[in-house]
Amino acid sequence: MKERPPLILIVDDSDDYRRIVARVLEAGRYKTVAANSAEAARELLATLAPDAAILDWNLPGESGVELSRWLRGEPRWAGLPIILLSVNSRVEDQANGLRLGEASAYMVKPFLPDELLTRLRALLDRRARANGARR
Repeated sequence: MKERPPLILIVDDSDDYRRIVARVLEAGRYKTVAANSAEAARELLATLAPDAAILDWNLPGESGVELSRWLRGEPRWAGLPIILLSVNSRVEDQANGLRLGEASAYMVKPFLPDELLTRLRALLDRRARANGARR
């Protein structure tokens, strides 16, 4: 039986970045679903079970950091690998993004496609090992 490709939730208010991230991931053989806000992401999460999430820090209304914190507080999503994307490149911003949102990784926009795929693959592999499965 063929294993399904991992499903990745992309949350970014920029149409361009949602498309860019989706193209990169789909070229890496991932399936994607996208939302333009934390509220829209929660609606998707009611019916979908993504294997990881890529969140923009600067979402309108509720930020990606706040969405990440909410995900960590929900038993169903507590172990979800989360990559936080941001234009904030200062080390302090990166540390705060990881600490405050409890994200798994932090990447600065613009990013290199291979870097995104490598980080995502590492996070998914780490989760699979923690769950006792092999990828």
